[in-house]
Amino acid sequence: MKKLMVFLFLILVLVALPVLGACGAPPPAPATAATGDVKTLKIGSTLPFTNSLGIDTKKALEMIIPAFNKAGGLTVNGQKYNLDLVIYDDKYTADGGRAAVERLVNEDKVKFIICQVGSAPIVAGLSVTEPAKIPVFCGGASEKIIDPKMQYTYGTATWRTNLPPLFPLLKKAFPNAQTMVNLSPDDETGKALARDHANIATKLGIKVLDNIFYPRDTQDFAPFATKIMSLKPDIMDYPGAVAGTQFGLQFKALYEAGFKGAHISPMPPNMVEVLAVTPKESMEGLISILPSTEIPNPTAMAKQYKADWTAKYGGWSVASLTWIPAFYAFVEAVKKANSVDPEVVSAYISKNGLQWESPNGKGILVKRPDYKVDRFCDTVATLDFSLYKGGNFEYLGTISAEEALAANQTAFGGQWK
Repeated sequence: MKKLMVFLFLILVLVALPVLGACGAPPPAPATAATGDVKTLKIGSTLPFTNSLGIDTKKALEMIIPAFNKAGGLTVNGQKYNLDLVIYDDKYTADGGRAAVERLVNEDKVKFIICQVGSAPIVAGLSVTEPAKIPVFCGGASEKIIDPKMQYTYGTATWRTNLPPLFPLLKKAFPNAQTMVNLSPDDETGKALARDHANIATKLGIKVLDNIFYPRDTQDFAPFATKIMSLKPDIMDYPGAVAGTQFGLQFKALYEAGFKGAHISPMPPNMVEVLAVTPKESMEGLISILPSTEIPNPTAMAKQYKADWTAKYGGWSVASLTWIPAFYAFVEAVKKANSVDPEVVSAYISKNGLQWESPNGKGILVKRPDYKVDRFCDTVATLDFSLYKGGNFEYLGTISAEEALAANQTAFGGQWK
């Protein structure tokens, strides 16, 4: 009898277990992607390892991306990703740029390319990235970057859009200045910028006396200074100049030749390198973009970037600030599209546009109707300006990204948003 009772009890327990499971707490759900393994998203960059623009941008990315991954990386559609960055030297040349991009796309299988500097390597690489449907977030001044044929390329620096806000400040600071000479590198960047600067200056009533081009690796600018002095310009403009030693050698040659007019440049000078080769007096009257870390009241993001750089590398340099917005634009693009699929990301931002914050301020992706481009492909951004006077930079003011957009629409026409 006892054995029968035990047997019947076991039968009841076995029958009741499924019912108890159904009525009680549900079993644990399978782990979602967000709580599972972190995947890797491979991205690439090509930079010139021979000047401060490329060297410091490389250092910036090697600081930013590990910190970004440590802070949690990207979460896209429930999946966490860490970024794996591959950087190659593009030698600031077309051949070097194409070779580096081919390696990134064909060997490393990167999904996105960011933060490139020079127009020549960027443009050469587009013959690889466009057919491969690899989105490129880059600097560079050439209009070929935003050519209507391009579908996966985004200019995230302000070379094509910083002139309309800059030239009115020049006219205000130097109301009697009437003539100008452009001194530019004889390459894709220099020619594109010289042409744009000349067009804007002409619209504002400034006569451009000449566009003078020099080989990118020039160190002796005395012959160019002699020619410039024969033209007697009121304003010297430096479209496409490298911000460091070479920029200083240009100032030095003109100062020694006797030039005492105004200077303008959309490129903030790397003062450590510039003042190593020229006296501060040679820069008197320079109106340029002021790095956002150096304005009287920098944003919290700008302060943190400068503090992180100084902690990691010691001496402070502003040379990376123009190029790193591409990283922040890329991150925001992936988040907004909620995808790491290059075609999905590109289709989303080309149609809807994009806004992002970086240590350099706010950026807005815009259309370029003046180039007959109806997709969002170029950038207007916050711009800070200064006048070099008496050995110091005098803050002239800040133009918001929205104000820069309005100035460009007025100068070039059309609706950019």
